[in-house]
Amino acid sequence: MKSKYYLIITTVVFAATTNVSAQGLLNKLKDKAKQEVNEVEKKTSPQNEQSKSKLSANVTRTVVVTLNPDEAFDYSENCIDLGSSLNQISFILNKRSANGTQCFSYKNGTRTPVTCPNADSNCGGTMQCNQYKLKEVSLTSDEGKKYLVAKTETHQMEVPAISDQQMKTMAAYMTKEQLEEAKKQLAEAAKQSKGQTYETPVNTTINFNGKQYGPFKQVSQFFLTPDAKNFYAVVTEDSKDGMALTYQMVTSASTATLSSPGLSPPSLCFVAPDQSEFGMYVMTNDQKFVILTSSNKTYTMSQEQVSGVWFEGNHVIALTTNYVWTKVYRDGQLIKTFNEGSHDPCNIFVTPDSKITEIKDNVISFADGDYFKFPLKVTLINSGGKTYFKWLALEDREVVVYQKPN
Repeated sequence: MKSKYYLIITTVVFAATTNVSAQGLLNKLKDKAKQEVNEVEKKTSPQNEQSKSKLSANVTRTVVVTLNPDEAFDYSENCIDLGSSLNQISFILNKRSANGTQCFSYKNGTRTPVTCPNADSNCGGTMQCNQYKLKEVSLTSDEGKKYLVAKTETHQMEVPAISDQQMKTMAAYMTKEQLEEAKKQLAEAAKQSKGQTYETPVNTTINFNGKQYGPFKQVSQFFLTPDAKNFYAVVTEDSKDGMALTYQMVTSASTATLSSPGLSPPSLCFVAPDQSEFGMYVMTNDQKFVILTSSNKTYTMSQEQVSGVWFEGNHVIALTTNYVWTKVYRDGQLIKTFNEGSHDPCNIFVTPDSKITEIKDNVISFADGDYFKFPLKVTLINSGGKTYFKWLALEDREVVVYQKPN
């Protein structure tokens, strides 16, 4: 296509320099270029690609809403919630006017004005993710300080001093000038440290929604659920013998706690979407890697690089990878090995019967051979004891929900 545009520009320049009806030719060439661009957009648009999708007869298509002329669907920061049942759905619409942009939450047939999402809304990057993502809060940020209250002790800084014996030893190895310089430096250090204090941490308490949790020896990681209604935190406590720290995962969602089996902190923390369970991926003292859950499930993993762990229904899914292959485990058992390319754990879905569906290059490919191009977000739901795939799509001005039984 670049060669065509280059030819167009070259022809215009030539015509202008030879005074051969330059303006008329320019208008014709502009129309031709516009037609070329329109053809390219038409061939590569999501709406055109949708027609190439392959879906079985058992897939249902429902138009949720037709966008008004002044409304737009924000792809980059849209908070899409497909819910946990067949008839639940919500997302954000943008309405632009002379007064700026206004956002509406569309939920169950109703538009409600809301604050427009931004980078802090925890919406970015979740458009096609199958996992329930926790938001990690920096412990030193203003938000972190809002939840964490540290208690410290104040100490007087010791004044540096050298005993007479140490001075004699120094004199044996130093010249007179060097010894005098050392005395001056020591005196200056004593002057600067006199009256100075420093603080050491004693413990940390978590204040959340009017309740206090702890105190804990230390809080090393702090997470919020996407709706900010609950927290999950990795805390440290002294071991029974007082010789080492132990790591625990605690939450405001329940009284359950989960302890690391070794001296290492968890490499990864994950939570079920309904917050009925949470878990960690951690290394034991004997260099074994395990997945632990708050419901007392334990799965030993091989020494492979884990790129993701999540709950899929009542099962724990883990993805490991290296430069050659990617492996999918369910409850510690290998169920699939990919021998080519990279595979994002965010885009892999494992059904109760261990079938794998994946989103790759904007195409969701099902285990039965069906596929669909340009889904906005996909989820697995359970209804009446049956599992369904549910996904959102934008086709022309229609926001559409598809449902496919597993």
